[in-house]
This record gives sequence, C-alpha cells and structure tokens, in this order.
Amino acid sequence: AMSSWNYVVSAQKPTAVSHALVGRFTGPDVMNLIVSKCTRLEVFVIGEEGLQPLMDVPLYGRVATMELWRPAGQIQDMLFISTERFKFCIIAYDTTTKEIVTRANGDISDRTGRPAEVGQLGIVDPEHRMIGLHLYDGLFKVIPTSPSGHLREAFNMRLEELQVLDVVFLHRAPKPTLALLYKDAKELRHLKTYTIELKEKDLRPGPWNQSNLESGASTLVALPFGGVLVLGEFSITYLSGSTFKTLSVDFACIKAVGKVDREGKRWLLGDHHGYLKILVITLGERYEVLSLSLEKLGRTSQASCLCYLDNASVFLGSTFGDSMLLRLDDTADETGSFIAEAERMPNLGPISDFVVIDLDRNGQGQLVTCSGAFRDGSLRVVRNRIGIDEQARVELPGIKGMWSLLGVASGYPMLLVLSFMSETRLLAMQDDEIGEVELGGFECDAPTVLCAPMSSKRAIVQATLRAL
Repeated sequence: AMSSWNYVVSAQKPTAVSHALVGRFTGPDVMNLIVSKCTRLEVFVIGEEGLQPLMDVPLYGRVATMELWRPAGQIQDMLFISTERFKFCIIAYDTTTKEIVTRANGDISDRTGRPAEVGQLGIVDPEHRMIGLHLYDGLFKVIPTSPSGHLREAFNMRLEELQVLDVVFLHRAPKPTLALLYKDAKELRHLKTYTIELKEKDLRPGPWNQSNLESGASTLVALPFGGVLVLGEFSITYLSGSTFKTLSVDFACIKAVGKVDREGKRWLLGDHHGYLKILVITLGERYEVLSLSLEKLGRTSQASCLCYLDNASVFLGSTFGDSMLLRLDDTADETGSFIAEAERMPNLGPISDFVVIDLDRNGQGQLVTCSGAFRDGSLRVVRNRIGIDEQARVELPGIKGMWSLLGVASGYPMLLVLSFMSETRLLAMQDDEIGEVELGGFECDAPTVLCAPMSSKRAIVQATLRAL
C-alpha cells in the first residue's frame, strides 16, 4: 500500500504583537522600531515618511521577553531575547552584510523549580552591567558581563518572595539595585529593594522598602532620574526612599507603558478598556517629584506595548486587537479625542474558534474566525487569493474603456488608451513618469469602442462610433 504524507505550511504569519522596542538597531544613525509577533521579528526604519519595513526575521521559539542591549564600547543596539522554552539569544545587525547575526545564545532553564505564575520577566541594568531574569518562583537569575561587554556564566540567587509580580533595575544606583513588587500569603502587596553583590553572588537589603501598597498594584516603572512608579488599579504612586507621591485615578488595569521623552517626565499608559492616557511628572530643580497628573487622550485597541516614535507618532501593538500607528494632536476632535489613526495593522489573533464555509458557492472554502478578545472581538473572513499592492492612483471620472498597448511601433514603450464619453486620451511612460501624449492618425475627439495592435505590432487598430 502507498503511504500518505501530510504537507503542513503556514498560510498566515503571526499578526498579534506582544513586544515592541525603539532603538538604533541597524546603525548608529538610524532609528528603528522592532516588533515581536510570536515567532517572528519585524524591523522598521523610522523616517519622515513614517514606518518603512526593512526585514522580517523568523525565530525558532515564541518570544517571552525582549530588551535592548548595548554593552560598553558599542555604537548600536543589540537585542536580548528569551523564549518560552527557556532559551536566550543576543542578536545584532551586521551593517556590512546587512544580515542578522547571533552574538550569544544558550539555555537558561533549571532542572528544578516551578515556573513563575506571571510568566518570564527579563530586565537589563541601565548601566548594562548585567541581565536579570525571573523565571522560577523564589529564584532570580543574573547574567553578568565583563568590562568588554562579553557575557559571563549565569547564576541564581534566592528570593524570599515567592509571588513576584514585577521587577525592575533602579537608575542612578552605584551598585545594581532591584526593585521588587510582590504579594504575601495574605494577598497584601509590598515593594522591596535589593542590591546585587556580584562577587558573593548574593542579594543584600536595598536602600529602602515600602509595605502595604494598593491591593491592585501590578506594574513597576523605573524612572531615569531615580525611583519607581507603582501602577495600580485605583492609584499611581511614585516611590524613592522617603519620597512618596500618590495620584488617585478611576479604576483601570494598566496593560502597557511607553516612555515619551528621554528624561522620563511623560509616559503613555494603555488600560484594559482600550483608553490611552498620558502621565506627566512635574520635577523640581533638583529632580525631586513635585506632582503627578494624568490626562485621557482617546480610545484605541487594548494595548500590549506602546512605543513613542517621533514627531507625535506612537506605535500601539496589540495582542487582542488591531495594532495601530497613531498621531497625537494638540487639540481634540469633535469626540474629545486627541488621537488620530494614521495606519491600522489587522490582527487575526487570538482565534478562539473558526469554521470553513463556501460563502460564494464557487468551491473555494473560506475561514470565518472568532478573532480578538474583550471589546476588540470580531468576526473575520479569511480567504486565499492573489494580493494586489496599490502603486499609484489617478482620479479619472467618466472613463468607459481602457486598453494597454505594449511594444507597438509608436515611439513609446507602452501606451495606455483611455476612452471617455466624448473623447479618447493617450498616456505614455516617459522618464519613469506617466503623461498625456499625442499620436498622429489617432482619433481623439470621439470615444473609442475597441483598440488593439496588429499582429506585426507595426500598426494600431482603433474603432470609434464613426470610423475604423
């Protein structure tokens, strides 16, 4: 008996965006947007004309964490990536070969340990002295670097806190310092800091701690001028030693955070309702925090990542809805929104159910999918067909017919005959531009019924309502 084989191929690349970063990845003078879509990386160049796609890179693994990495002596950024199967790699862009190269890779799994409930957390020290990973409950893994920027052997350090919610490296710290958000056995949430002693491979108590935070606190944001923001469901709190500032807000679960300016005074926040907000931090002369204020900008898809690009442009990546390229306006529109959608990138995921049906009854099956989630849920019809990319558009009201004449002995490599209600026009390609031309013997004062070249292509036959 003849054995049967199945041929499996991806009909649609991943569309759900989980991570996005802005950095100088392809060159020291080029600003890039790097987008992670499950098992693929998309790299764009940020220019005056918007986002220009540069490359689409497949990955062997699903991206769990992604961070920019630029050790001492480097003039452009590299990418640190860890996958859901506890593998990691550091990739860079070779400006000579214009290809992605792997600088380092390895296995970061442990033989024992329970994977963290919140998933993998990967962070990079602001001074690029090390990479930190929280992969298992009760453990924090450190990958230190040498002064030349090479990775050294990784090691684990014990954590007393078993239910870690988020972790960040603090800025402006003489030694690598962690800020840890966790909850205890009573479901109370606290913040604790640790300094990392590389020689002893151990954690030491940090400069300050804060107990009994809001019960909905879930996210930490390290600020460039020192301290952290604690994002909760009903409040946003700034903490740094004895300094404590709190802003009460309406109920919202923050899903994405994006820095607007280098100083860290303005931050974009995206919540579970799809609202995009901006947090403004007012600083004093000595960079002390004076106040916090929050303003609602508008409603979008539920964001999973936010990247401020340039010139009031924002990339909003979404796992549950369509990703968007947004423009921030100074004045609100008639709906009160300060957001204008510049481009929408469709997302089919997550697909909770689908059915194959023949809508047109032509024998070709089409997929109807239950796509998205929450307020971004929708039905999508997916069909297999040849795609068309629009290169140019010309408004031609009243056109009735069109014929293309290639290789005809007319002095032009291509002629386009356009028939209107009372006239005929000729277009030809000249110096990579299309313009209107005249051709001897061609009737242009009447509409054309048919136009075609002779078999020898030395003459053109034109049929009008009056003559041939």
